[in-house]
Amino acid sequence: MDLSPKPKWEKPDLEEELAEMERTAEHFEIAISILLDAYKTAELENLSNEDWINLDNADSSSQDWTTEDACYKCVEYGKDFKRIENGLKSGHTFPAPLILFCQNQMPYLIGGNSRLLGCRVLDLKPTVLALRINHDDQPQNVLDR
Repeated sequence: MDLSPKPKWEKPDLEEELAEMERTAEHFEIAISILLDAYKTAELENLSNEDWINLDNADSSSQDWTTEDACYKCVEYGKDFKRIENGLKSGHTFPAPLILFCQNQMPYLIGGNSRLLGCRVLDLKPTVLALRINHDDQPQNVLDR
């Protein structure tokens, strides 16, 4: 039985993730208000393996990561992978990665790429903040992606 501490996850601060949400709204050509409304009602949940491997815009969707590779990748993003790794191993509290779920679409990573990468390297099951947009809120171009 693994008795090592598990990381704790909390709802990310909206101000910290706002730029990523604005980037996502622009990418999908939807109003930022749709994402903000989804954030208000979003809940923390475990990321399923199926959803994780289908996160095409997340580095961690691939299962072939080493600590060394992850360190190099995080440097590209200006992140300190060792700090993330040590925090995950020590059971620190982290803001949960944000995942956008649109009906009948693959999930989309809004923010938290490095945290997910840390979970992948350490073989941890991440908790994410699931932003859900129902079919009526989606513009047609989101459905076509």
